[in-house]
Amino acid sequence: MQTAHIWHKLYLHRAKIIVLTGLFLGNMAFAQKAPVTQHRLASDKKFIKYGFFLGSHQNSFGIKYSDAFESSPDLTDLLAINSRQKAGFNLGFMVNFRLADQFSLRIVPVKIGLYQHEVDYLMASGTTDTQLIETTRIEPGGYFKYRSIRRGNTRMYLIAGMTGSLRTGKAKETDTGGLVIRKLDIRAEVGIGLEKYFKFFKFSPELRYSRGLINVLQTGVAFYSQGIERMVTHNFTLYFHFSD
Repeated sequence: MQTAHIWHKLYLHRAKIIVLTGLFLGNMAFAQKAPVTQHRLASDKKFIKYGFFLGSHQNSFGIKYSDAFESSPDLTDLLAINSRQKAGFNLGFMVNFRLADQFSLRIVPVKIGLYQHEVDYLMASGTTDTQLIETTRIEPGGYFKYRSIRRGNTRMYLIAGMTGSLRTGKAKETDTGGLVIRKLDIRAEVGIGLEKYFKFFKFSPELRYSRGLINVLQTGVAFYSQGIERMVTHNFTLYFHFSD
């Protein structure tokens, strides 16, 4: 009789657990299906929208050695030429054109970038000669953007395009006769981002990679350029976009 009484108690407790678990799962399902207030619905259908952005980038040069690096008697003490990763900052203004719900064209008429580039020349003596180049550049661009279907107040997107980069004024080289880069650069860019809709604006963090398409090395006979055949830019940038 005692054994039967114990099993009866366990059965009651098990029934309570099953009921409570069912109620908990039901509440979770209801909470997940609760309606979400979607922001900026009218703005999302506009043909033209404006915004601005801030960004922080890590930049470096991709360096290809020249034949003179191995053969020139002037470079016998030079062991390697390396470009360091350096941080920079940019900001700008953008215009977005809606082509379809999931496709848009972004034009950046104004973007200002602040850059530092460092190239290290490692010598056989163990010393390192560092060339520092600081520039301020104007960088207009155009990009195509593909967005996912909107889910609540969120969309993911992919972006790709081209950017021009024009140096303003004269670059600040380490010294006269040092490494010199060209005034103009052209870059291909690809990235991924997230659109988040709020009540009064849309916020879009974006990670983008850009690679230079032209040789930015200023040719010459100086020690610092002899060992380099080609030098292109590489940038990784984290952007924060704010738009209508």
